[in-house]
Amino acid sequence: MMRRLTVCALLLCALALAGCSSGGSAADYPAAIMVDDVVYLLPDQPSPAEVAEEAITGYTSSYTDTFPEQNGETNFNRELGMPYAVTADGLAVQYNNEWYLCTPME
Repeated sequence: MMRRLTVCALLLCALALAGCSSGGSAADYPAAIMVDDVVYLLPDQPSPAEVAEEAITGYTSSYTDTFPEQNGETNFNRELGMPYAVTADGLAVQYNNEWYLCTPME
C-alpha cells in the first residue's frame, strides 16, 4: 500500500513538473538577424564566397533570446561584433569564421 502511494506521488510530481515548462525559448525561433529594418534568416550551410573587408557595412550590436527586433540584433550568436555586408542576393554575415548568405524573411 505504501509503495503504491509513493509511486502515485512520484507520478503526480513528474506530471506537475512537465506542465510547468515555459514556452518561448530561443529554439522556437529560426536563426535570424535584423539589418536596415529587414529580418534575414541564417541558412544551415555557409556560402563558398568570401566578402572583401571594404564590403562590410556593419557589425552585430545586440543579442536576443527571441526574434530580432532591432537593427544589428541577432538570435543565433551571443558574441557581438560579427561583420555583415548587404549584397544584391541578401545579407552576408560572418559566423564561426565562415560567411553565410542570409535571405530576407518573407
